[in-house]
Amino acid sequence: MAYRIKIRQGDLEIEVEGDEKFVEKHIEELKGELQKFLEEPMLAEGSRVDIGEKKGADLDTLSIAEFYKQKQPKDHNETVVVFAYWLTKKEQKEEFTPKDISTCYDSAKVSRPKNIHQHIQRAAGTKKAWLMPGSEKGRYKLTITGEEFVENELPHKGGKE
Repeated sequence: MAYRIKIRQGDLEIEVEGDEKFVEKHIEELKGELQKFLEEPMLAEGSRVDIGEKKGADLDTLSIAEFYKQKQPKDHNETVVVFAYWLTKKEQKEEFTPKDISTCYDSAKVSRPKNIHQHIQRAAGTKKAWLMPGSEKGRYKLTITGEEFVENELPHKGGKE
């Protein structure tokens, strides 16, 4: 009787088939190899490095003020998204409130707009869709579009506009 085991982690999949002893003997070894593969980015052709994780690791060494300065948002709408990224990636908040964004402004020592809600609404609008409503009224989430904007488009080419 043949035994088969499949391990899937994201895009990577390993499948082993053989008799029971063979599969049991090699399963732990394969899990270890899979873990090594996921932890060490490979630079060979055809492999990929998760840039988002690498950029997220930079947050460990930065203060919110340094992160804000590094990203150089040009207006309050972009600043709100930068702070939403910070809250999501650094502070591990799946959802946040306007008060959380306001606290980020204070922590980064950046002047707050008169109406933070307005800028959150603009960042969540259909035109940009950097943010989306959360599970309750007054709560928001960073979208993949917002995450990609902060990681890939900020700072703007040519510096601050």
